[in-house]
Amino acid sequence: MSDDKHKFSVHVGHVAAKENQILGLIKKMFVYKDYDVIKRLFMSLVSPHLGYANVVFHPRYKKDMH
Repeated sequence: MSDDKHKFSVHVGHVAAKENQILGLIKKMFVYKDYDVIKRLFMSLVSPHLGYANVVFHPRYKKDMH
C-alpha cells in the first residue's frame, strides 16, 4: 500500500512551497533590495529550512534527484 504523504517528492514540494512563500514575503516587505541585505535575509530565513535534515534525504527515484 502506497501512501502519498510519505513520498519524498511530496515532502520536497512542501519545502519548496514554504521557501517560495518566505521569499515572496521578503520581496513584498523590502522596497530597498540591497544585495547584502537580501543575502542575509535568505541565509537567515530560507537557508535553514533547505538544509534541515538533508543528510537523511536519499531520493529513490530519478525525478527526485535535481
